[in-house]
Amino acid sequence: MKSPPRFPFVEAREVTKIFGRQRALHKVSLRLTPGTVTGLLGPNGAGKTTLLSLFSTLSRPTQGSMHFGDLPPGEASRARGAIGLVSHAPLTYGDLTAFENVRFYAELAGDEDPSGSARRWLDRFGLAEAADRPAKTFSRGMRQRLGLARALVSHPSLILLDEPMSGLDRVSREGVIAHVASLRDQGAIVLLVSHDLATAAELADRAVVLRRGRIVGETSEIAKPEALRAFYAEHAEGSGRARAS
Repeated sequence: MKSPPRFPFVEAREVTKIFGRQRALHKVSLRLTPGTVTGLLGPNGAGKTTLLSLFSTLSRPTQGSMHFGDLPPGEASRARGAIGLVSHAPLTYGDLTAFENVRFYAELAGDEDPSGSARRWLDRFGLAEAADRPAKTFSRGMRQRLGLARALVSHPSLILLDEPMSGLDRVSREGVIAHVASLRDQGAIVLLVSHDLATAAELADRAVVLRRGRIVGETSEIAKPEALRAFYAEHAEGSGRARAS
């Protein structure tokens, strides 16, 4: 399988995103580096999903720029093959089987054995027995696991996770945590959006808080859930605006 490009960093620089009269992000700067899971936190409407869409290259900033390693800012779409996105939408084809869905994405990535890779990733997420079922027959949790298999089959260097634990049972949740930790250890760049502070504390190396489209806090002192909860309460719910270290 041909390897996707590896990014020495990805970065949003002073990005603003405006939808009509609504400003979703305002001069946000965020740098992500290999081997690090960054937890992106904030209340509903803070701009988390908007920022994730900019990092996915599916959206462009109104102002500011996105940088993917040495790629020119205007050619961010060239990074798309090295990005794995798991969002609220499953990004799978309902009439195709689980196997066909994952094999299709493996083929797009240039995998030399797309069928074998599809079977392995479905097995990793506990979907081997459902491999030949149409995706539209899956439960919410199964669709989430299928979305993870689809996103990771290409071995992306940038992994974007929007509430990846939604709908998962305890065993599946533990499996996702283990996989994300393994990918981080292999040098992947991971951006995790979650409302579950316990999951963020368990997975993330650093946390960034968005509030009303601005970054209002950042910390790497999140080894314990209670520390992250206190930090989140101060910045997402309070009036804190300074970054924390």
